[in-house]
Amino acid sequence: MIQRGFLAGLLLALASGVSAHSSSTEPPALRVAPKVFAVDGVLDAPPRDVAELRFQDVYTLPVGPRGLEITDRLRELDGRRVRLVGYMVHADVAGGFVLSPLPAALGDADEALADDLPPTAVLVDLPRETALRSGHMPGLIQVIGRLRVGRAESETLPGRVFPARVELDARFEKALRKANK
Repeated sequence: MIQRGFLAGLLLALASGVSAHSSSTEPPALRVAPKVFAVDGVLDAPPRDVAELRFQDVYTLPVGPRGLEITDRLRELDGRRVRLVGYMVHADVAGGFVLSPLPAALGDADEALADDLPPTAVLVDLPRETALRSGHMPGLIQVIGRLRVGRAESETLPGRVFPARVELDARFEKALRKANK
C-alpha cells in the first residue's frame, strides 16, 4: 500500500513538473529564421549608417599576458548601429538571445560551464517594453542594432559575461513580433 502511494505521488510530481515547463510563454518553434534575419548566400553591403562588425573585431589576437582585451575597432563602434552575422546559440535567454561565430548550445544546471561558447559571443537584447521571445533560429542569421560595449549579462544566464550587446533594431523586432503570433 505504501509503495502504491509513493508511486502515485511520484507520478503526480513528474506530471506537475512537465506542465510547469510547457507554458504559453515559450518561444515559437521556428523552422526557418524570419526573412529579415536569414542569411542566404552572399550579403549585400549593410545600409549606409550601419557598420559591419565581425566576431574577429571583438578581442585582440593573439591573447596577450593580460588576457582577453577588446579591440580598438569594437570601442570605435560603441553606440553605433552595426550588423553582426552569426549563429543563434541554443539557450533560454529571457529578453534576448546570444549570437556566436559558431553553432553552440548552453548546458543546463550542472553542465553550465561545460559548453563550447566562444568568448566572442555577443548578447542581443530585445526591446524591454515587449514580451517578445526569439525562439531558436537555425542556420546563419544577421542582426542589426545599436552596439553597447562593456560588461553585458542576462538575468537568465547568471555568471555569464559578454563583451558587448546589440540592441535590436525596430525592423527586426517587428519580424519577431510577427513570429510570436
